[in-house]
Amino acid sequence: MRTLELVARVTPDSAQALWYDLESRFDAAGARPEIAIDGSAVRHLSAAAVQVLLMAQRRAKRDGGVVSLIAASPECCECLRIMGALALIGEDGE
Repeated sequence: MRTLELVARVTPDSAQALWYDLESRFDAAGARPEIAIDGSAVRHLSAAAVQVLLMAQRRAKRDGGVVSLIAASPECCECLRIMGALALIGEDGE
């Protein structure tokens, strides 16, 4: 599984760069991509970043692979909770 580390502040600009990085990893992985995204350094996730992560998970699932957000920091989890996206780390928010 390939691992990608997120920066501390994933702004809309860095979310765009994240998407391009993920696209290249999808292309390099071929069929059934497996990508781990390390969220341990994250202090802030923009809505654009959450959208990129959701799109990456959807694409991986479509291709028979998986994108996992691992080691999410408490701040990362809080951003996901606020935006209703705890499913990215396998939690339903309850």
